[in-house]
Amino acid sequence: MRRIRLAILIFGLLWCSQEVSAQSSRRPVKPNEEKGRLNSDARLVARRPLPRPRRPEIFYCETPDTSCRTTQDAFPIADLRDLFVFVVWPGVSGQHVQTVEFLLPGGSIYSSRKTRFSIGGTPPVPARAPAFNNEVSPAPAAPHLVADANKVHAEGITTLLMKSRGDSSVLTVLPVGGTYITQRNLSGTWRVRVFLDDRLVLESEFTLLPHQPPTPARAEVEAER
Repeated sequence: MRRIRLAILIFGLLWCSQEVSAQSSRRPVKPNEEKGRLNSDARLVARRPLPRPRRPEIFYCETPDTSCRTTQDAFPIADLRDLFVFVVWPGVSGQHVQTVEFLLPGGSIYSSRKTRFSIGGTPPVPARAPAFNNEVSPAPAAPHLVADANKVHAEGITTLLMKSRGDSSVLTVLPVGGTYITQRNLSGTWRVRVFLDDRLVLESEFTLLPHQPPTPARAEVEAER
């Protein structure tokens, strides 16, 4: 008889524990708990890093074609006729003026080149040089400012505004061969500063390698001539 009562008691305890657990699983979530869960999810989303916008880039070539895009930044001064400088503008649209400053290895400015370009908009208005004091005649077009980078240019350069890996890029040409650079052997590390609408956005460097002395065998051949 005692065994029967003990069995009934154990069965009742087991049934009560199962009922309590079932009720707890069916218990509705309180608003505060739901709010805490949402806040936790929001924190997880906030921690995910956002994609950074790509910055302008610059690369140098010996030919006026963006297919030459590499990381090369050193060129023999004796073999270089022109240095073609490409500035890539990802995400830029509208009308702008790009200024590229070339600084000598000593730090002083050698030249400054401006290019007016338009991406995804109407063609820019031809540029005019700023008027000087006491000047009566109309100001001529500035020779250092390319008024339109979206047209065909001479000397084998099809356009100063082209595509490089899907992004718009503007070409600036630095003549080297037969210029003051080779005449004075201005080799060394040059610095380049790029402005967009008079705002500095990019700095870079390239190196012009000096003339190499001829090897003894080459010197003998030249002496025989």
